[in-house]
Amino acid sequence: MRKSLWLSLIAIMVSLPALAQQTGSLSGTVTLTSGEALPGVTVEASSNVLPRPRATSTGVDGDYRLPLLPPGTYQISFTIDSMPTVTRTADVFLQQNTAINIIMGSDIVEDTIMVIGSAPVIDISSSEIKTAVGHETIASLPVGQQYRDLVKLIPGVQYTEDSVRGPSAGGSGQDNVYQFDGVNVNLPLFGTLSSEPSSHDIDQISIVKGGATAIDFNRAGGFTINSVSKSGTNTYHGGLSYQIQTAGMTGDQDTESSSEFDEDRDWAVANFGGPILKDNLFFYTSYYRPTRSRSNSSNAYGSVDDFNDERDELFGKLTFTPTERLLIGASYRDSDREVTGRGVSSFETASRALGDTVGQEIAIVEGSWVLTNDSFLSFKVTDYSNENSSRPDVLFDFPIAVGAGGTVLDVANLDTQGSVEVPTLASCGGDPTCLAFVTPLINRYGYSDNGVPTGGGFVGAAGQIDDGNYYRESYQIGYDHLFGSDVTHEIHAGYQWYQDDEELLRTSNGWGSIDVIGGIPSSDLPAGTFFQATVQQAGTVGFPAGVIKSSFESQNFEINDKIKWNNWSLNLGLVFSNDELFGQGLRESSSTPSGFVLDETSTYRMYEVPFEDMIQPRIGLAWAYNGKDTLYTNFARYNPAASSLPRAASWARNSQNQVLEVFFDQNGNQIDSRQLGSSSGKFFQPNMNPRTTDEFLIGTARQLNNRWTGRAHARYRRSYNFWEDTNNTARSSFDAPAGFPQEDYIPELNDYRFGPDGIGGSSYVIAELDQAFTKYYEVNLEAEYNSSNAYLRASYVWSHYYGNFDQDNSTTNNDQNIFIGSSNIADGAGRQIWNDKYGDLHGDRRHQLKVYGYYRFNWNGSAGLYAIYQSGQPWEAWNVEVYREYTGSQSDTIRFAEPAGSRSSDDHYQMDFNYTQNINVGDRIRFQLVADVFNVFDKQTGYNNNSDQRESTFGEPQSYFDPRRLQLAVKFDF
Repeated sequence: MRKSLWLSLIAIMVSLPALAQQTGSLSGTVTLTSGEALPGVTVEASSNVLPRPRATSTGVDGDYRLPLLPPGTYQISFTIDSMPTVTRTADVFLQQNTAINIIMGSDIVEDTIMVIGSAPVIDISSSEIKTAVGHETIASLPVGQQYRDLVKLIPGVQYTEDSVRGPSAGGSGQDNVYQFDGVNVNLPLFGTLSSEPSSHDIDQISIVKGGATAIDFNRAGGFTINSVSKSGTNTYHGGLSYQIQTAGMTGDQDTESSSEFDEDRDWAVANFGGPILKDNLFFYTSYYRPTRSRSNSSNAYGSVDDFNDERDELFGKLTFTPTERLLIGASYRDSDREVTGRGVSSFETASRALGDTVGQEIAIVEGSWVLTNDSFLSFKVTDYSNENSSRPDVLFDFPIAVGAGGTVLDVANLDTQGSVEVPTLASCGGDPTCLAFVTPLINRYGYSDNGVPTGGGFVGAAGQIDDGNYYRESYQIGYDHLFGSDVTHEIHAGYQWYQDDEELLRTSNGWGSIDVIGGIPSSDLPAGTFFQATVQQAGTVGFPAGVIKSSFESQNFEINDKIKWNNWSLNLGLVFSNDELFGQGLRESSSTPSGFVLDETSTYRMYEVPFEDMIQPRIGLAWAYNGKDTLYTNFARYNPAASSLPRAASWARNSQNQVLEVFFDQNGNQIDSRQLGSSSGKFFQPNMNPRTTDEFLIGTARQLNNRWTGRAHARYRRSYNFWEDTNNTARSSFDAPAGFPQEDYIPELNDYRFGPDGIGGSSYVIAELDQAFTKYYEVNLEAEYNSSNAYLRASYVWSHYYGNFDQDNSTTNNDQNIFIGSSNIADGAGRQIWNDKYGDLHGDRRHQLKVYGYYRFNWNGSAGLYAIYQSGQPWEAWNVEVYREYTGSQSDTIRFAEPAGSRSSDDHYQMDFNYTQNINVGDRIRFQLVADVFNVFDKQTGYNNNSDQRESTFGEPQSYFDPRRLQLAVKFDF
């Protein structure tokens, strides 16, 4: 944790509070039985999560509002002289408003809407597509232990078992924003959910899918999900739990794999909380230890070493209310994880195992200050770090010198040289020289398939050593003011600054990755090439390894006005953003054509998107036509912030992260070498427009009765101005069709690279791809039921996601941290957006039905159900031969042989089930026995079909939904 942040935290703790919008609100109207507004009513809200009650009074129009309340269950009292006091119970949800309208009189008390349970009523003033899921619902459903497992509860969002990327929800799987206790835990520069956040401390989640206001700095091109952790109360309470899933509790996988990796898993949790100073200061702390292990495994190559994954996580939280108008919170989470024996798949030798260490820290100081009944101040400071190290279990210790007279590849002992892919006979394409050369290698290094040596596996050791650390600091401040009588205004203004940092040290283990070419002639390779190594230049002779530092700095201003008049609510907002991208390896200089000179230790600003280019309007209109049901419409513009370009385009890649291809003859002598053109420093096309998503929606919400709520909306999203690295001459070199510009993206590029004072760099540039776009249409129907012993939520979505730019389909295995702005898209011939890229995108799921809920029995047991049906995943055939006139490459990757999304995997459905039995011992002690069954019907649908048309497994699924599995838990609460 960095010292500068800790100094900031300490300063704030001893002065003003700091806050995220980690709160909800209560509001409503108090009237007489005659319908007249009743001013002067004292409204007081109290809760076990709020050390001191919060109070306000109704205005001249009978309205009241209690903002900045920690999420939880509240008792709300309405008091005025000469009338009975009215008390109601309501749930306050994270980033949601709960409405309680009250009728008071000397002889009658009646509420127009009762709010009890886990489903909020309709917010009649909102045109957002938002929802919340409370603790009772989460605890009663079959969900996993990780934060990403809760994503499946979002209505109208596809179900995915990807371990890195998120689901597509009107954008790519890297367009969503994940907040953990209000802290953005997206992996800096990549937009995916970092792997460590768990769900054991989460009390509620809140989701905004669309129609965002200019509150909370929402720039997501997909959805935004936030969570709030559990808190201490005025009563001491705690819990212990232990959950297991053994190998025997997991079904067999319906794959053609020759090995089966059986894992034992368990999860231990302990928590305790209560008052430090009664009615003033609460604490909450927890400990979490998940483990995974696998022993006595084997694969196609034989025995595999044991696999172990152990993690320890500590969490502490303080909630302090020095006065009823001041709320301060601080929390700290620390997680350490160690993995051994990872990475050996079905067709790899045991020597290729990896070991990992992962450390994650999240620090928060938050609070709120109610200045007056109508004005509120909020602050927030957070720090997030995610430090990762990955090491091969087998490390090679010999120097690598690239160039004439350089290190010889030991062809007699290839498995001691790096990561070697064993060739196949089919890879020779019938070439006799190749067949004669690779056959002895297959006989020696291949795995046995019914006694026959077979290629296609991997031997040697893992080829790369990685140390990647990610950091994010964030500061923000907000001010809210309410005023007006017949027409009211809720004004919000806020400022946010944050910085994302990556520190990367990457070197190769031996020669890195080694491919056997076999002497096949190719215009893309030097004559006589029999082996090709792909190796990091850093760490080779003459190029000492160094850390690459990359940064992304963002400032955001927002102003929002929610105007209410009678049954109409108009939301007007603007978000202004400024993003700066910083790389390493250059220094600004006015004396050169490029404006830079080489300087390996310097940080330079590679590109800036000014405020005037990122003005994001938010306009919403809601009409409560009968006082409780609504029609609404909304327009919102988003400029997504996630970008990998601070590293992907950094000049430090020329020296510290340059990737080399080295070519060898049949004896292992070096023939030639070259830099990978797309993996070195890149210039930016000037005056690019920022990536933009425009969204239009129209919808309705109805409170059907005191148990049923219905919602429906139609939504359209269009995203454009996509940035990617591409050949500077791509338009002319690869026959861009009519309507596309034909000139180079940067006409002066060769002067920058090779002219006087040239600084080199890549022939690829960062450009705004012409006419690149995606479109998303959605029709969404939702129903929600809530009673004292049952809850149900159902959603059906018809959607169509299409275009010619698919961030979810840019490589053979897209479930990883793909560069945003520097993927395979537009890299060379056959990968341009005019090369059959128009069609259904990878994230398209035309139909989706999702139902979940629970029922509580009268014997202290409950049953929870989660069910999903969704259409299959679009895919298409790839074949480089279609583009042979433009390239000598042998790679089929995303070189489409037919329009995007021409084919589809099978539709998928599954059901998960939970049963919980409560055993109460007195008033304070409770035991729970819990059983979760995931994928009850064992529906292992295949997806991620092999698109390579030239491979024998073309069209076969490469991934499958997880098999049936049972988890058992015992819990003890007091």
